[in-house]
Amino acid sequence: MRAPGWLGVIACCLLSNGVSSQTLCESLTDDSGSFNSTNYPNNYPDDHDCRYVISVPPSKVIRLTFTDFDVEDTYDYVYVYDGNTTDSTFEIASLSGTSIPDPVTSTGSVMTVRLVTDMSVTRKGFQANYTAEDKVFSECAVGQYRCADGVTCIPAWKRCDGNNDCRDGSDEDASNCACQDIPSSLTMCRGLEYENMTLPNPLDYTHTTVARIQNSAGFSNLSTLANSVCHPRVRDLVCATIVPRCESRQQLPCRSWCEEVKFSCEKEDSWPAFPSCEIFPHTNCNNVRNSTTPEGVECFDGNGANYRGDEARGPVAGVDCDRWDNDPTFTAPYPWANLVDNKCRNPDAFGDVRPWCFTSSSSGFEFCDIIPCKGKGCKDPGQPRFGKRSPILKFYWPGERITYTCDTGFKFKQDSPPNGAQCVINNTTGEADWETPKPDCEVDHKFKLNKDLLSGNVYNKAVSPTTSRLNLKVKAYVVNIIKLDEKEEQIVTSFKAEYTWVDDRLRWERRRYGELDRTFVDYGQVWRPTLTLERNADTEYSGEFPRTEVKMEHTGKVTWPIASLTTTTCTLDPFLFPQDNMTCAVCWTAGEEYTIDCSDSATHKDSNFLTCQNDQADIVTGEWSGKTTLSAINNTACLTMTLKRDPTYHYFTTISPCLILIILMVITFIMPIDKGDRIGFGVTMLLSMVVSLVVVTGFLPVSSTLPFIAMLIIVCMGLMALFMLTTLFIIIIHDKKGPVPKWARTLFLKLLARALLMGDLTKKLTNEKSPRYSENNKVTDIEGHSNQSFKMDGDGPSAGDDDPPQNVNDEVGATLIGLKGSVDKLEVSVRQLSGSIDALAKTSSGDDDGDDDKEVAEYALLANVLDRLSLVMYIIAIAVAIPCTLLIGRPRIIPS
Repeated sequence: MRAPGWLGVIACCLLSNGVSSQTLCESLTDDSGSFNSTNYPNNYPDDHDCRYVISVPPSKVIRLTFTDFDVEDTYDYVYVYDGNTTDSTFEIASLSGTSIPDPVTSTGSVMTVRLVTDMSVTRKGFQANYTAEDKVFSECAVGQYRCADGVTCIPAWKRCDGNNDCRDGSDEDASNCACQDIPSSLTMCRGLEYENMTLPNPLDYTHTTVARIQNSAGFSNLSTLANSVCHPRVRDLVCATIVPRCESRQQLPCRSWCEEVKFSCEKEDSWPAFPSCEIFPHTNCNNVRNSTTPEGVECFDGNGANYRGDEARGPVAGVDCDRWDNDPTFTAPYPWANLVDNKCRNPDAFGDVRPWCFTSSSSGFEFCDIIPCKGKGCKDPGQPRFGKRSPILKFYWPGERITYTCDTGFKFKQDSPPNGAQCVINNTTGEADWETPKPDCEVDHKFKLNKDLLSGNVYNKAVSPTTSRLNLKVKAYVVNIIKLDEKEEQIVTSFKAEYTWVDDRLRWERRRYGELDRTFVDYGQVWRPTLTLERNADTEYSGEFPRTEVKMEHTGKVTWPIASLTTTTCTLDPFLFPQDNMTCAVCWTAGEEYTIDCSDSATHKDSNFLTCQNDQADIVTGEWSGKTTLSAINNTACLTMTLKRDPTYHYFTTISPCLILIILMVITFIMPIDKGDRIGFGVTMLLSMVVSLVVVTGFLPVSSTLPFIAMLIIVCMGLMALFMLTTLFIIIIHDKKGPVPKWARTLFLKLLARALLMGDLTKKLTNEKSPRYSENNKVTDIEGHSNQSFKMDGDGPSAGDDDPPQNVNDEVGATLIGLKGSVDKLEVSVRQLSGSIDALAKTSSGDDDGDDDKEVAEYALLANVLDRLSLVMYIIAIAVAIPCTLLIGRPRIIPS
């Protein structure tokens, strides 16, 4: 059972103070042997403190090797001491656990092994062998000191530091740590900041005298390095290394000093003879005093890695540096860089060339304003008269710039150098100087004038210039038409204008202000008339103008330039579309107490301005063109744009199809009446006209005025519909049967047909009748009816105009009388045959073909006459509709 924890604590305290009794378990004096813990291989006892002392001949050292090891981890320990002692100062090893430790070697001929256990939990302990070996003296590296035992090497900077770092205490031996005078024979190191030294130095622990140093292999190269000019303190560093400073104890050079010199001198051929900077300490070390310029100003050497001054401010941002311990990025890896508080330092000795610090500026850091002792740069040129410079530094590196500014109320002279200068290296002299001289400042009369005239206690911009009616002069012009929307009747215009008036409060004497006759100020500093945009179409319009500068002249004349965009409404006259016109006006109205007139002045650097003498200008935008006119009446000034559309595009794309459709309607009357697709074609033309009407009206706004072309299309559509009904009537009567009334035959087939150049169609009806028979000669059919005898065409008097001779008549009469009987018989036969044929025809068709043909022919001719009449009437109607529509539909517009 483990003892209470407080008992263990008491035991440890007693042991550490040497109170617990120690037992000498075994003393070993042979050159080799073995030993083990008590009761091994059984468990060692509780609360056990046992010593094993091994002694060998004085010229030997002891090598101890454990062959078995098992003690309670962290509670029971095996201690190994160098010598016949259990003082913790000479402790070589402290072992616990079950792992077999590595061999342990003493520095002398005596070794003590001690087993200490607590009051509970035991293990079997250990078994070990030892042998006596010849002492091998250590060859300590550069930067190390060998203790008197000849085996132990410690850092050279720990020699004579007041702490026993060697087990034998030889590093703090009074005879070794005594200060000595630097001999005069070491001429290289005369004139150092100290007079006493201590040896050996960190280069070689055997350098116990100056003679040995001077006779060493590297002394020649070190002398060469010391005499070089790579760094102003390189000689001091070399001497502080070969003859370390002694002020009651040794002080080797500080590492920061070494790092600074290394940055400047590592390219020297002799630099490899110098040891690594890592062997030098960063506390309790020797450092040089801060360097100063011939004027006594603190400066830094090399890259400033050894700067130890108190500068702690970012010069550009003008703020204090941040503390280094706020960010461990540099404090951890660079403990030697003396990163204390917020002082300017250079820890990254190989990345930066001058001290710096963290700041709250945008870059996060700034280089400190510390003068380099040997660097080339420009001095502070000082501030110009009545001016300042920025940044204000004690030293400006080549490439850095300085900016000059004049004080309030002053400005740079006309021929003064630029307001900025750069520090450059002169290629001839090799020295640094400012590229341009310091400029000069003079009184700014413009500033003084503005202050005198426009100060709040003198000038009130809320009050108009005079109590009488103020007259404003205006000149303006349209720069460009940004957008013209004829359908919405809106225009977006870019314009420029200048309003001029006289304000007696703004007069001044030129001689008091350096003959200044004009000045420019922000338009918000002076009184301006309130202008209201008429016919505004912009819902987001605020009434404000873009900021501009107002020109003031010594006579009190004020000129206010305006450049802006406006959205206003227009008046469109669409009647003659596409030759329509539009009137757009951009009008500004001032208060009733003001009057506006157009300007008489024609002198201006911008010749586009319209004035009283030149009040018109041409303007073109897309398909619209016209003139802009400047006018001013009472308190209103206007830029009126009278625009006319170029009809070429719409003639070809909109009007031409309509005309073609009107002409194509004629085909309806040319097509044969009995063709069934005549009505279909006419309906197609009518629908096409409807589409054309939609296209035309789509270009124009909805208003009470219809364009002429739209009205004409509607009239033509009405005519087309009317004549389509007429055509339908003609088609109906074309197929009608029965005789045409006598009055219709005379009126249409005879008189109207002749008027329509169709000839007398009644003759055509006569020519279509069957051959005539004689009405004088009659025969009697078999039924006893008396019938007129028929004769062939050409018989009787109608065959000729001259009567035949009497003898001829007699002969013919005799012949006819002879033939009469034969003819009568033939007639009877023909009548019978004709009756049979008629009966057969009636049986098959039931109609009298001869009468039908006659009836059909008459109505067909009547339909042809009416069709021709419709064609002529359509053409006449279209021709009459054009001027009538133009005359009647023309609106009476009274311009506003």
